[in-house]
Amino acid sequence: MSDTDYQRWAGPIADAADPLLALCKAVFAEFDSAYLLDRLPRVADPDLWLAIEGGEWVGFKLGYRRGDALLYSWLGGVHPRLRGQGVASELMERQHAHAAAVGYRFVETRTRAANNPMILLNLRHGFHITGFEVDARGIPVVIQRKALS
Repeated sequence: MSDTDYQRWAGPIADAADPLLALCKAVFAEFDSAYLLDRLPRVADPDLWLAIEGGEWVGFKLGYRRGDALLYSWLGGVHPRLRGQGVASELMERQHAHAAAVGYRFVETRTRAANNPMILLNLRHGFHITGFEVDARGIPVVIQRKALS
């Protein structure tokens, strides 16, 4: 992890779409491009954090505004070769610190119930389980929320 650089995306979110899509395809099995490309142009105040190694995007955390006080942490992941090295935690900590600094009071996320590593990571970082639902595709999802200080 020592060679990994972390930064907040400062450009238009549309300019991040292609490299972000390539990373999503490396991170998630059978990733549906439309899930990202159809939704990305419509998110309010996107907040994209990147982990970069050797000029390559190797991790990301993407959130957006949902109301005055809530950042919705929508999508994130780490390249399989870097998992277990603290990259996801570092991205989450940076996202939350920035969100608190710009006035958000809460961060919320939804995670597939089968994704135990992400649910546990969220719990270790102060999230609480606030709900459960079955999404439009019939997939069970855990809802988690964290108050920001």
